[in-house]
Amino acid sequence: MTARDRRRLDESAGEVAGEPHRAVSDFAVGLGIVAMAVVVWVVTTGFDEVPASLTQGMGPAAFPRLVLGVIIVLAAWLAFSASSREPLTLEPVHPMVFATLAAMAGVIGAMLLLGIHGAVAAACIGMGRLWGERRLALLVVIAAGISLSLHVAFVRGFGIGLPRGLLQGWLG
Repeated sequence: MTARDRRRLDESAGEVAGEPHRAVSDFAVGLGIVAMAVVVWVVTTGFDEVPASLTQGMGPAAFPRLVLGVIIVLAAWLAFSASSREPLTLEPVHPMVFATLAAMAGVIGAMLLLGIHGAVAAACIGMGRLWGERRLALLVVIAAGISLSLHVAFVRGFGIGLPRGLLQGWLG
């Protein structure tokens, strides 16, 4: 039996057993992500042009296109490297995934109240504790560092104003 025959036998056995093959699913998911990103990219072409004299930072379409370009490259890499992977074995979803999802939903609410910096800090500390980290001082340092990095990168570097929460509006 040749390697090609063994591969066909393995593929047909997986199809009979109802087991998905990672190569097929990663390829489909990668192409799906690329397609969605291209659709969003086309939507950004309809953004109003801001006169150069009024533009601060990157402009309304540049940053989304930058992020979409990275997503397209990574999704294409996923799609075209999928054939070299082993078949996928599915495991049950750990309950911590759902707890983290709920915490991320809470971050959206925190952003409305605290702004991006407060929400990021709360997320770092809260999810760090949720995932088992008990050194509060370390979590506070990480939260402050990430919040400061966001400010330096986006506000100072790209010139993009970050969302301010209700408390920041009242205090500032």
